[in-house]
Amino acid sequence: MPVFSTLWKTRSPGAGRPTAPLPPESGTRPVLMGILNLTPDSFSDGGQFLDPAAAEEQALQLQAAGADLLDIGAESTRPGHVLISEAEELRRLLPVLDRLARQLQIPISVDTSKTAVARAAFDHGAAILNDVAALSRPGMAEFVRQTGAPVILMHGVAQVLAADDAHPSATIAAWLARRIAELELPDEQVIVDPGIGFGTTRPQDAAILDNLKPLTDLGRPLLIGLSRKRIVRHLHPGADLDQASAQMALRAWRNGATILRLHELRPLLAGLHAGP
Repeated sequence: MPVFSTLWKTRSPGAGRPTAPLPPESGTRPVLMGILNLTPDSFSDGGQFLDPAAAEEQALQLQAAGADLLDIGAESTRPGHVLISEAEELRRLLPVLDRLARQLQIPISVDTSKTAVARAAFDHGAAILNDVAALSRPGMAEFVRQTGAPVILMHGVAQVLAADDAHPSATIAAWLARRIAELELPDEQVIVDPGIGFGTTRPQDAAILDNLKPLTDLGRPLLIGLSRKRIVRHLHPGADLDQASAQMALRAWRNGATILRLHELRPLLAGLHAGP
């Protein structure tokens, strides 16, 4: 899938862009996206990395553990989260980006739906946009077209599933296909995310993970982000959340997912080395 080749080729040494080798594209292992939340209210790690030094240490640990990409968010997107201003999101985000752009050898993804925040983040070293609103906010689609940057389009904020939808994978795939057509972005720019836990019920989340084919049939890299979410707690009650998240993520990869977004990478890599 050309999106990763495009990303690596467009980076330049000394400009806040890493020069690491390409991540795996051949299916030999998943592309690993580490999560770094700079928020006081994220559902599993809120408040842990508000200090830029702590955030920097965590980012470097994720890179050392094997992350191919780092996804940084400064506003929580959990259900019931408190909306924050652009100024507050930038206050949390930019000092960390300035530290990491000088040190990381992997690309940085910024998790935001605000156009001004995305522009500033790219000026400070980000290279990928992760937008839970699928470029629905004013100016965001234009920004992506201007930069040519890879973008992760997620279902679930701009469009919520009906609670009685018994075929969620097909419904989400159809919505993403329409959204991609509306945006008229080149194939190599687009990564898709079904939005596990966003506007879905737990049975629907399970059904999506059991049937990724409609999503992989879109022909774009497929990102699955289920780390520490309610579906993990529901299907693995009492289990270690990172271990259970890793097991479920590996199953998603074996069913066709390309990118796995996780808080902790070591359990997944251990499971990968152990085999099926």
